[in-house]
Amino acid sequence: MDTRIATVPEASESIELVGGQRLMLKHEQCNDIVQICSADGNVTMSILVTENGAVLRFEGASLVLRTTGNLEIEAEHLSLHGRAGACITTGGDLHVQAEGDLNSAAQTQTVVATLGDVRLRANDDVKMTGERIRLNC
Repeated sequence: MDTRIATVPEASESIELVGGQRLMLKHEQCNDIVQICSADGNVTMSILVTENGAVLRFEGASLVLRTTGNLEIEAEHLSLHGRAGACITTGGDLHVQAEGDLNSAAQTQTVVATLGDVRLRANDDVKMTGERIRLNC
């Protein structure tokens, strides 16, 4: 009796796109892959379709997501990292809220209110620890 497991051979299709780019469709044993490759052959976008769902991956010099409506990102855990820096700006109010602790750490921290007050409120004690605490300097 032959106990070897039959394997599904890999199959792929390719469609030429504008600018020498290519749309690649690959079928592998456990997943399917949709890729867009640049003219030089580098993968710029891929969708890996698995039994557990789809995984999106974008690679290249830049990525812009733009919408005239809301953009929502929800995950069990969200991590953002800028290798050279990060910036969050808004033309309106910014709200940061955590049901747990909020921790902030940096070499130097500056809080500036360009118009109005800086308010600190605590349900319990307000503790300040420093080599020197300078007020109104």
